[in-house]
Amino acid sequence: MLFGCTCYGQKLKSEDITYNYNRPPALPVKGIINYQVVFEAPYEAKNQQLVKEYEQQQHIADDKYSKDVAAYPGLVKGADDRYDKEMAEYNKKSLGTKIAEKGLLDNGKPIKEMIPKPHLTIVRKPELQSSYDYKVLADTYMHLDGYQNNPDNALKIVVVLYGYDHTQPRNMDEQQDNLRIGGGSTSVAKSTYYHTEFSFRHPMAIKVYTPDGKEMMSLTPPELNSYKIYKSNATDRAASINTDLLIKTNEEKVLQDNLRFINNMLNDKYGYSSIKKVATLYYIKNGDEGYTDLTTAFNEASSGLLMLQQDKISARAKLQKACDLWNTALKEVNMGDKKARINKDIALGIYFDLLETYFALGDAQGGEGTLEKLNTMSLANSDRKTKLDFDVLFAELKKRQQNN
Repeated sequence: MLFGCTCYGQKLKSEDITYNYNRPPALPVKGIINYQVVFEAPYEAKNQQLVKEYEQQQHIADDKYSKDVAAYPGLVKGADDRYDKEMAEYNKKSLGTKIAEKGLLDNGKPIKEMIPKPHLTIVRKPELQSSYDYKVLADTYMHLDGYQNNPDNALKIVVVLYGYDHTQPRNMDEQQDNLRIGGGSTSVAKSTYYHTEFSFRHPMAIKVYTPDGKEMMSLTPPELNSYKIYKSNATDRAASINTDLLIKTNEEKVLQDNLRFINNMLNDKYGYSSIKKVATLYYIKNGDEGYTDLTTAFNEASSGLLMLQQDKISARAKLQKACDLWNTALKEVNMGDKKARINKDIALGIYFDLLETYFALGDAQGGEGTLEKLNTMSLANSDRKTKLDFDVLFAELKKRQQNN
């Protein structure tokens, strides 16, 4: 959770602290504390129709086979009787007549008709889209943070599955140049490598309704509707493909990934989520006696961040104390004197500490004020990027707070 790195001169160090904060929803829903999740799969109706048609065709094939089996002995007996009758007529003929008929008919002797045995027509089973235990999917992957999973006066969340779509996996080969060095010379040799590749998608839609049936959201995320490409690791030998296993394994993974994507999207809009964040806090190395205030501020902020969700009241008190100490120190800043106790480098570290702490406190106003002070400073490219990241964070925080 904590590690150090050198920055901003010899005195200033930093540590990264991983903590969790409560993020307010982008689109809060007032007066509702429950949710329920329903899955819909339009292809299930098509599956049922295909199964019904298959069963009908199989019934027709079975019925025909049964009738053919029942009729077979009679057909065989009829053929035998005709043959016996024809042979009896043939045997009554004189030798001269037989010879004459053989010359005219190539062979005047009767030929016994062979009746083929009945065979069952094979009806090909239909290719069906996968069916799931939708309650298990809902309980496993769909959780709206800050709400209870209860159908009473609940937000209704409908997840629509359109089915897994894919091309057939195939082996692909590609040529690569390999550089060989030896004997004082270099050469290029071509090698062939093989991989398995196919395209796939598992499109889904998400709909949200108020308890009285008013639609709040209806969206088919383009991230889930576009085709992606599966590509296996390359090897120097072409391998046989277990197509069914490869497709099934990928389908299960994509299903889980897409449901997590939808769940994250729902919580971003409506949930009161616990979000993990990495905060970078700056401090004075070696416990310099001239910076006991900054050491105290660092320690208070570190412990405050780590206990933010376990003991919110105490944590906020610690974070606020750290902010007060940092703001007091900034009153003596001297940007033009590198030897000043609070010089430009140390002031910049304090400003970034304040931004991290104000964000954890949810203090958008304090964060904006600190960003305005940073706007007056000449910043290195890396510091400018850090500031821009905070610009985005506080803009989003302010927007969420205004909506709430």
